[in-house]
Amino acid sequence: MLMQIDDPIVSRFVFHPRQEPLSHRLVGISTKTTSSGETIGGYLHLHPESGVLMVFFHGNGEIAADYDDLSRLYVSCGVSFWVVDYRGYGKSSGTPSYTKMFTDAEAIFQDIEKIQRVSRRSFDQVVVMGRSLGSASAIFLAATHPERLSALLLDSPFAYAPALIRRLNGPELSAGALYGFEDNIDWIKSIEQHCLIIHGTQDWIIPISESKTLYEACPSQKKKLVKIDGAGHNDLLILGTDTYFAEIKALIESIKRG
Repeated sequence: MLMQIDDPIVSRFVFHPRQEPLSHRLVGISTKTTSSGETIGGYLHLHPESGVLMVFFHGNGEIAADYDDLSRLYVSCGVSFWVVDYRGYGKSSGTPSYTKMFTDAEAIFQDIEKIQRVSRRSFDQVVVMGRSLGSASAIFLAATHPERLSALLLDSPFAYAPALIRRLNGPELSAGALYGFEDNIDWIKSIEQHCLIIHGTQDWIIPISESKTLYEACPSQKKKLVKIDGAGHNDLLILGTDTYFAEIKALIESIKRG
């Protein structure tokens, strides 16, 4: 029997869920999205004026609450910042798996209207951003909802899920097990929106060659690849803070201008 990408053995290498601490102090607006009977948690951090919403999918070792302090930096770029979890992460129920990420991403997208009602805000433009593992959810949504999502932003993304799983010391998946599977490299080929990719040149977890592959495959005429010299996978924001947020802010301002 072929091992599938949603096999629990594979998931143990891909996902590292942890619960939100009971002592967590609420920052922002707590959100709950229902997806196939499970609850997906998140936090919405509002910009005082902007009509742009950023939906953010984090890395596999993070939770939405980790972005409490960082949220102000994203908001300063001119967006309301909605960071969401995966199943089993933070305050979310269920057990994560690779394809369930896309089911949950779609449910989160469909919840934008509810988020507007809860926050009493109207978002005339929506962008989606994914970091590391979160790049899969972000690319998927941008590819499947081009009419609603104005831009795709990626932080240290990967092009090929099977290669990522192997780098995480997981099992090798056969071609038969992946029959019909659509990877990041497949979805990116339909992206016509603004596309910003940021990656560290010394990233050994997901090498920058993955971003170069995605960039070259993306047909958008409004794409940009930003390299943060000397940065690895987990110190990108530390070593490239100014460049990172300046690039995001520039993209958001460009979208606002039309």
